[in-house]
This record gives sequence, C-alpha cells and structure tokens, in this order.
Amino acid sequence: MATPSNTDSHFHIEVIKLLLQVATSDGRVTREEIDQIIDTARGFSVPLSELAALTHCLQEGKPLPPPNVGVLREHPNAVLEAVHALVTGDGQVHEAEIEMTRQIREMLGITP
Repeated sequence: MATPSNTDSHFHIEVIKLLLQVATSDGRVTREEIDQIIDTARGFSVPLSELAALTHCLQEGKPLPPPNVGVLREHPNAVLEAVHALVTGDGQVHEAEIEMTRQIREMLGITP
C-alpha cells in the first residue's frame, strides 16, 4: 500500500473534519455515521492521532475544528462523494443533512 503524500493526507483530514460537521448537523451522531467516518478515515489513511483528536472533540462536546475550504475545493467531487456516502449511509436522510449538503455544494462552487 502506498503512503499518501502530505498533500493527500492534508486533504483527507479536511474531508474527515467536514464529515464530522455533517454528522452533527442534525443534532445527533448515529453509530452508523461514526462507523462510516472511521471507515472513510481508514481508507484515507488518516493518522490515528488526527482522528483521535477530532473524536475527542465529539466526546467532550467541544466545537469541532472547521475544515479548510480551500483545500476541499481542490477535489470537490471527492468531497461530495464522501458526504453523500455519509448522509445516505444510515438509511435516513434528515432535512438538516440535505441543507448541509446544499451548503457544501455552494461552498465548493458546484452548481446543482
């Protein structure tokens, strides 16, 4: 397995930050959403220390660090694929998740 470049690693960390924002957008985080985020992080080879720091925020009820939008804009389709997988992964798409997805598309400069 190839080691991701620093650029890829940074992008992947920012995607995970965004996914955590999406997961919390409806006021709750399901086990399925957590599992999906962890699976995505593993697939992206996100360093465990980064993932632990982010999940610590969730566990402690602390604000999540915002993702770097500039980095996310480098690969908007990959970002939307990850968001779509998360939003649909638990079998329930909530209004807040739909709105968050719309806002992400707009933030990334993608028109419907």
